[in-house]
Amino acid sequence: MGKPDSYDIERRTSGHVGFGSGIHMCVGQLLARLEGEVMLSALASKVRSIEITGEPKRAFNNTLRGLESLPVAIKAK
Repeated sequence: MGKPDSYDIERRTSGHVGFGSGIHMCVGQLLARLEGEVMLSALASKVRSIEITGEPKRAFNNTLRGLESLPVAIKAK
């Protein structure tokens, strides 16, 4: 049986924890999305190109679409 009230650094995670929706939505999701947008905008302003260099590997999940890996090359300006 688990111990939900204790922190265990070696605990096995159960996978992705999304932002949720409705009454169970993450209250920090707007900040997290803004941080992602700011980071990607800053990256885009500093590089000449981002190119896919290999075959993307899909992460199969019945509720989310995502990638396990996406090899890229970033070329500076």
